[in-house]
Amino acid sequence: MSEKLELLERKVSQVLNRVDDLRAENDLLREANVDLKDKLVGLKRDFDALKLEQNDLADRVKTKLVSILSRVEELEKIGL
Repeated sequence: MSEKLELLERKVSQVLNRVDDLRAENDLLREANVDLKDKLVGLKRDFDALKLEQNDLADRVKTKLVSILSRVEELEKIGL
């Protein structure tokens, strides 16, 4: 009977050690997850800023093209 209790005690000890290992691993994964979420927020912020910049650039180009087309039309009207 003593051998069975010793075996059971070893198994319980192994399980407790494994639980401790998994808790430690879980803590590391949680920290990594927080870091990744922070990076994602930064990337989203950068992407939004880039989109705004690109939209502004597109608007400026569009305005310039409209101006050029207007000038071309004026030149065509006067026969140049």
